[in-house]
Amino acid sequence: MEAEEVLRASRYLSQEMFRLLATPPDVIKSGRNASKVLCTTCSIVGVKLQTCQRCKSVWYCSKECQKSDWPHHKTFCTPTDRSKGLLKLMETLVANTTISILLEVCAVLDLKLLNDKKKDVGFKFPFMIRVDIGIEPTDMLDFVKICLTDEPIPEKVQGMLQINHFFSHLPGRLGCDPLTPKREKLWHRARDEANNNGRGGDAFGLMEFVSDSGFSITIPFGIHPLAHKLAKDAEPFTTVSAITGTVTRRPMTVETCMEFINHHVRSDKQNQLKLRTEMTESDKAVIRDVPDKSIFRDAVLALRGKMARETLYAHIPRR
Repeated sequence: MEAEEVLRASRYLSQEMFRLLATPPDVIKSGRNASKVLCTTCSIVGVKLQTCQRCKSVWYCSKECQKSDWPHHKTFCTPTDRSKGLLKLMETLVANTTISILLEVCAVLDLKLLNDKKKDVGFKFPFMIRVDIGIEPTDMLDFVKICLTDEPIPEKVQGMLQINHFFSHLPGRLGCDPLTPKREKLWHRARDEANNNGRGGDAFGLMEFVSDSGFSITIPFGIHPLAHKLAKDAEPFTTVSAITGTVTRRPMTVETCMEFINHHVRSDKQNQLKLRTEMTESDKAVIRDVPDKSIFRDAVLALRGKMARETLYAHIPRR
């Protein structure tokens, strides 16, 4: 089937709505500059760090720390074909206030924090969230070509960050593994800083961003009172068919929040959100592997799940 035959049947956001919700570039820049990276070995913060030039997924404050970590790191250090690694995209993602607050809403809903019985979560003990991310073409026709056909695509394909899966748990509880010592230290530091900086009433946990590279980035993650209000009010998301103009309202869930985020990023034609990046061969391989049911890599499973639940993919044929 020719890729041009695929109908892009529905959309969430008009350009006017995107402009209303988009975080201004200066706010994104300020948020990125305020982010802190810790030494992988000693967890020191506030100093200039050097990244591993091979995988660009770990950071060290000194040659000594790098040497100390090497016996562990060498077991999974693999070259990356993304020149700046994953960190910059993650810093940019959480610096986008609309996206960040919706991730917080996802956390409130998934952890059931509106339940009074969960009032100690994020205060007396941490929560942990895993977000599987991927890079997809900004042009849906390129996505279809990669996924379903052997049609050629340009050597350089503009991609955009997408959220494919969201999962939360309580470390050390209900049969879940406890945090590692490094993550435990990271959470306690974030909790103490929040208590001392006017955010003592906000639940804090950790959020891990995972890509197909096998590496992940973990950051402290606080939940603002606005996220609780949005989750409690639970205003439905409104969709408009690009073909018929039919208006559909869908309840606020973790899944519809993720879909809203993904359409918000897709609607960014001028890269105001700074979440566009050139696709790598690894990014394309994840999409190419989706139809092969013998492949069970986490990234492929996450993308399959996204395609099964999001409206945009409903008119893409399956093979």
